[in-house]
Amino acid sequence: MYNGFLKGGMDLELLLVIIIGYFIGNIPFSYIFTKIFTQRDIRMIGSGNVGATNAFRSGGNLVGILSLLADMLKGFVSAWVGLSLGGELGALLASLAVVIGHCYPVFLKFKGGKGVASVGGIVIFLMPQLVLPLAIIFFSIMFISRFVSLSSMGAAFFLPFLAFYSGQTWHYCVTTLVLAVFLIYKHKENIERLRKGNENTIKWIDKIFDSQNF
Repeated sequence: MYNGFLKGGMDLELLLVIIIGYFIGNIPFSYIFTKIFTQRDIRMIGSGNVGATNAFRSGGNLVGILSLLADMLKGFVSAWVGLSLGGELGALLASLAVVIGHCYPVFLKFKGGKGVASVGGIVIFLMPQLVLPLAIIFFSIMFISRFVSLSSMGAAFFLPFLAFYSGQTWHYCVTTLVLAVFLIYKHKENIERLRKGNENTIKWIDKIFDSQNF
């Protein structure tokens, strides 16, 4: 399999995992659940982003939780398919494909989400030992800053370092590095809003800080 790939010819298994990963990523769960429960188009409300964070803000907790779990499942299943059919290289390609499919879905005119939840599903399947430290990083930044976007970028930044220092294979280290760069790139609009001071905060954390407890 690797010889064919390195010589410029891609094996059928590798081509298949890319196609499967991309079309799994295309399933717009946030759009579907928001439509079912609120009869609204998530692209027309909130930030317009077809992702779990906007689903929480625009559709409520149930829609947000369902969207989050489903988007994580996309990454989990795609990584499993890639590993099963193409080994670690297949897992790498399927992981990249599902995130690209989520962010640029052909069914929604290539306007999707940011891929954070799908990357979470990939990490859970391929590198479960990284889940706890990444969760600590994510929620620590979120509680201190009150920004989901900053938490996502922070976790993405540390992901390849954790993969490297935990002794992951080079396939998985490359996967995490590419995914980290891509996730941060997808947050470029959030970075601009953070710079200008008009990024949306997390309301329930705002209420905690505004209470008499702090």
